[in-house]
Amino acid sequence: MLFKGKKSAGESVVTAKEHVSLMARGLTLPPAAILCPVVPLAKMAVGKNYLLKNVGGIEIYVFPEEKFCMATGFGCGGPAVAMATEILAALGVKKIILTGLAGGLQEEVLPGDIVVCDGSFCADGTSACYTEKEMVKPSASLFAQLVRTLREKKENFHIGYNWSADAIYRETKTQIKHYQKQRALTVEMETSAFYAVCARLKISGAAVFVISDSLHALKWQPDFKNAAIRQTWQRVFASVRDAINAK
Repeated sequence: MLFKGKKSAGESVVTAKEHVSLMARGLTLPPAAILCPVVPLAKMAVGKNYLLKNVGGIEIYVFPEEKFCMATGFGCGGPAVAMATEILAALGVKKIILTGLAGGLQEEVLPGDIVVCDGSFCADGTSACYTEKEMVKPSASLFAQLVRTLREKKENFHIGYNWSADAIYRETKTQIKHYQKQRALTVEMETSAFYAVCARLKISGAAVFVISDSLHALKWQPDFKNAAIRQTWQRVFASVRDAINAK
């Protein structure tokens, strides 16, 4: 028989701090971090910066001239991003921006567009371990800083809701229509869990995506190989870097 109680209630038997004490005793990180599930994009940004540590399968790079690190290689989906966020927090990180790729759900959201997420519908299984809410929100201050930085750099972007799905190959027409009616602009697999963990741990979190494919016509229209998407993400990373470094 399945557990019927609230998964977000009670104290955990295993904590990230205990896990970190076994994997990375004595390691401390800068106070800010960028999370990128898409390894090829992260590698473009890392450049000559060095791998500080592989902690629990998470590759952590430090930018020596700045006060942040980048984490990648942790996989995709809610459980992966939740574990990565918990570990970063246990290592001293206080604010995190999640960035990567997402699918567009509305006709006006095109491949290559930038979307800043101001709320994510919890359709994944991980969020319920941290919150009972149906939608989770970013940190107001970090979200505002990210938007301000993008505007200062004269980037065109959307602001809107996201749908975090649980299984990439089970994004059905019925679900797509539902979240389109809810005015969700994007779909991906991490942001709800990320926002839920950040809220639970009382750390700042915000998320921004580049659109890589579209589902708005109820069929998959991929555009991953478009060089403009990678170029746009590099500009997004520059904005994320400035926003995460801002006081």
